[in-house]
Amino acid sequence: MGNEIISSLVTSLALTLVLELLFALICGIRRWREILLVILVNVMTNPPVVLTHNLMRLNSPVFITIALEAAVVAIEGFAYKYSASSIKRPFLFSFGANVFSYLLGLLALHIYNGG
Repeated sequence: MGNEIISSLVTSLALTLVLELLFALICGIRRWREILLVILVNVMTNPPVVLTHNLMRLNSPVFITIALEAAVVAIEGFAYKYSASSIKRPFLFSFGANVFSYLLGLLALHIYNGG
């Protein structure tokens, strides 16, 4: 089980980084400082959320997922607000990036599991 959790953490973080960096590029984020910030906030927020989901795998109601994702959007939004001058609407950016990566991550998982 330990290797499965580690694999899940690494895979989820890698996919999240790719998708949220893609979202940032689509939104016109080009400064290295903001790109690095996108990476850092995801390294900070993704593993705890994925670990919580893994530990609650059989008992994870939708409201827990919503609460965790809302916390991530808030944390990342504040990080963008106070550290990224080129992100004009930081909470909207955070929300969009997380919805983008969450939904595409679900799609990737669905495809991986055989559609």
